[in-house]
Amino acid sequence: MDIAVLMGGVGFDTQKRMINGILDSALPEGTNIYIFTCDGWYYASRFKYEKGEYNIYNLPDFTQYDGVITNLETIHDVKIREELVSRIKKAGVPCASMLVKIDGTINIWLENQSGIHAIVEHLVTEHHVRRIFYISGPIESQDAAERLSAYREALEQYHLKWDEQMAAYGDYTYKSGIQAVNELLKKDMPLPDAVMAANDDMAIGAILALKEAGYRVPEDILVTGYDNSSIAQLNHPRLTTVRRGEYTAAEIAYRTLVQAIRKENPPMEHIVYGKPLFSQSCGCDKKQSYTHAELQEMYVKKSVEVDDNLELLKCCAAEFTGLETFEDFKECTQQYIELLAPDYFYLCMCGSIENYYEELEHMAEGEERGRDETIYTDDIWIPLAYERGVFASYDGFHKNTLLPLSCKSGKEGNFYLIMPLHHQEYCFGYCVVGNYRPALESRFFRHFILSLDNALETVRRQDTMNAMLGRLSKMWLYDELTGVNNRAGYNKFAPRILEEAKRRKQPVAVIFADMDGLKTVNDLYGHEEGDVYIKAMANILEDNRHHGELLARYGGDEFVIVVNGYSEEGIQEYIERIRNSIEQYNARYTRAYCLDASIGYWIETDAEKADLEILVELADRKMYQVKRAKKAERRRQG
Repeated sequence: MDIAVLMGGVGFDTQKRMINGILDSALPEGTNIYIFTCDGWYYASRFKYEKGEYNIYNLPDFTQYDGVITNLETIHDVKIREELVSRIKKAGVPCASMLVKIDGTINIWLENQSGIHAIVEHLVTEHHVRRIFYISGPIESQDAAERLSAYREALEQYHLKWDEQMAAYGDYTYKSGIQAVNELLKKDMPLPDAVMAANDDMAIGAILALKEAGYRVPEDILVTGYDNSSIAQLNHPRLTTVRRGEYTAAEIAYRTLVQAIRKENPPMEHIVYGKPLFSQSCGCDKKQSYTHAELQEMYVKKSVEVDDNLELLKCCAAEFTGLETFEDFKECTQQYIELLAPDYFYLCMCGSIENYYEELEHMAEGEERGRDETIYTDDIWIPLAYERGVFASYDGFHKNTLLPLSCKSGKEGNFYLIMPLHHQEYCFGYCVVGNYRPALESRFFRHFILSLDNALETVRRQDTMNAMLGRLSKMWLYDELTGVNNRAGYNKFAPRILEEAKRRKQPVAVIFADMDGLKTVNDLYGHEEGDVYIKAMANILEDNRHHGELLARYGGDEFVIVVNGYSEEGIQEYIERIRNSIEQYNARYTRAYCLDASIGYWIETDAEKADLEILVELADRKMYQVKRAKKAERRRQG
């Protein structure tokens, strides 16, 4: 059985508990869990980076899964949420939704009212609090709105007046809790009896701000949170909070979804109630949950883990910054994936390597890239795969399958995180990491993926710059009309052929070709036809050129070929091949004029004595001898 999970920010406590509730229920049964996640879940962020992150939710084809579990509360782009709901319903697969009601699906509610009411009741009845400063989550969050509403109802129940001056609106981060308290302390009003925050992170931020201002918690002011996060348990003083039951809700989501998949008609509504945990930050439970020694041990262990992760991130960031080619990127990434050692890792890139270089060529030419770079292409390829210690790669497959079918065969009871690879809105592809718990337990792995994003952008910019430089070089060295070297190209490359002849002690020669009748063609038929005349001659000379020889458009109707290693007889055969090609062209194309050129050459058997300028001049003289002879012959015949 394959189940897709849609959830943002899986490294955060509430999401971690939900994911673990799903995995602990699903994996022992052999169910595969595919978690589509990203970091674009902050309410305050509306940048291109978040758009690139949210793009991951456009990837799954829900018809490929037996069922879907969602937590749309962690996906804050309203349009993305609406599109996901529409696509899930269109796919016709069973769905279990946590926190956000979706009509026609199984809905699991994490009830907020009772926990908030219990905290307010406790503050009022046990601690005789009358003035409570409330820090709400963002008003666009359903959870935050419910908690705020429950708080106002509880105030009314205990005959306490709602005062807008005694409320602030944060974004569930420590920083917003600090800001809220700092703004409170600036107001010309008495200090409240308590600060009540809509989540633990904002409550911890409030405690930090109060301590910084010289106030004691709980002696001078009480503080409470919500969610029972890990930081709430370790903080001093330990935080009074509410345990929501995310793990239980996730277990229910999985169990009822499986029942729906098996068409067993499960209940469509479930409610999980929160439980208040009264502790030190409100003046209760003076005993710390952990001993001093246990806290020290936990701190040291966490510090070592953080230092190791930071060292790895520092090293990979330094190495990735200096990458120049995609092959360099693959080699460097392979080293770090081997070090991290997940069970599975797949670097899934849009299109193909050929598409990538075609895109660079388009950009170098100043054209459109050739694809919409903000979306996933239908075709995906895997340049780097890691499967239980073995590296591999996979050719193209359709994005709807997520991975090649050969990667999935025979694998049961695994979980995979699918995360976007992008720079701002530019979509590189996505990565899939399998059975790697550190990706769930901390924010470290997401920062590693961000390093991959930046490395891919570094390589893309380097490749783009090289392609543009190549284009500029081509414009400087090559004739725009014919595509062969121009005079600058001749000056750059001709000396190399001469040096090669000297090194090999071979003869060096210059063949000089001057087109006959170009002025007449221009005068009678126009310069566009004259351009056709010039290009035709260039193509014939190019077709007869061998590897290592230089062909250049030396002037308007003049071409020079520099060769080495030819004898006198070999040069004459070379010129004869050119003449035969000219005759074949004239026989193939019926025009009012015939293509022709006067060709002369000069060969120097001792390359050490050769001077290119002199060789060109001597070959030019020989050419004019041929041209004069042609004119004399025409006069005799005419």
